Amino acid sequence: MLTHLLITGNAILAGAILANLFANHFNICTWYKFCENILANGLSTALIQQNIVSLCWLFVIYPIILSISYILGEKIYQFWIQ
Repeated sequence: MLTHLLITGNAILAGAILANLFANHFNICTWYKFCENILANGLSTALIQQNIVSLCWLFVIYPIILSISYILGEKIYQFWIQ
C-alpha cells in the first residue's frame, strides 16, 4: 500500500514539475502565480487579468496532465508488482 502511494504520488509530482517548467518556459500562468494574484487582487480581478491560454492551461490542460501522470504511476506500479 505504501509503495503504491509512493509510486503514484511521485509520478504525479514529476508530471506537475514538468508541466510547471513547460508553463514557465512559455510564460503561461501557473497555479502558484494565479493564487498569488488572487490574494493580491481578488478572484474576479485575477480571472479577468488572465489570457485565454492561461485559463485553458489552469482549468483544462494542467488537470489532464496530472491525471495522465496518475495513470502512468498506476501502470508503473502494476508493472512493478508483476
